[in-house]
Amino acid sequence: MTPSELIAQVRSGLVHILLERQGERLGSGSGFLVEGGLVTNSHVIRPGKTDAIALRMADTDPDDSASYIRLLPQSCYRAVAAESPEGEKDYAFLRLSEPEFQNRYRFSFEKSLHPAVGEQVVFLGFPFGMSPLTAHIGYISSIFDRDNIRTIQIDGSVNGGNSGGPLLNSDGKVIGIVTKAVTGLIEEQFKTLVQALRDNQIALQGAQSVIRIGPIDPIQAIEVSQAAMEQIAVNLHRSANVGIGHAYSAEYIRKHIQRLK
Repeated sequence: MTPSELIAQVRSGLVHILLERQGERLGSGSGFLVEGGLVTNSHVIRPGKTDAIALRMADTDPDDSASYIRLLPQSCYRAVAAESPEGEKDYAFLRLSEPEFQNRYRFSFEKSLHPAVGEQVVFLGFPFGMSPLTAHIGYISSIFDRDNIRTIQIDGSVNGGNSGGPLLNSDGKVIGIVTKAVTGLIEEQFKTLVQALRDNQIALQGAQSVIRIGPIDPIQAIEVSQAAMEQIAVNLHRSANVGIGHAYSAEYIRKHIQRLK
């Protein structure tokens, strides 16, 4: 099966997961259908401060409100039948049987997991929250254990929003769950920088200028510059992709789901 044939075969089983608060999107990730429900990353569905989790099938119209399945967070969490948190194996299996899932492709896990460096893989999802399904073809560039978790390194462009999508071998079997991109930047330092810029803006909002320079309010000017710097920092982090991503081996969730049967 060629990669294009594989993608055409499985695309109806891909799910765009959107996190909302008061009707505004906070973030998004990817997921895929298996027998009995939906698989994604744990961190995709547990971001906090969300009042709705919306699911949209990859082949539906993103501009049609009827395309979305909206769940209250507590309803979503009650559906979680198997999970490992972000700091561990980062997976979640939601036992859902929505009418919209009927007659769609169901992914299956590779039973004999022996991926090899140099093996071609396909991963699908919704990077940067984009509505169209995006497919990438890459190669396994490394396989290693980190904190006793088998990690598959992908030589392919993984981005934010790909999290929770399936990593497929040439037979279309799931060998991993895409977990994160490697940016070449220190994650915590970027988070600290963005938070500092936000804190500065909050502090400046209640301040009043002692002097004005003509029509210019210095405090207001600094606040505007801090907001612009925050946006630049966010976009820089978002775009700093080195073409490498990580997926955790599918063996963990496969075994967990098997124990549920």
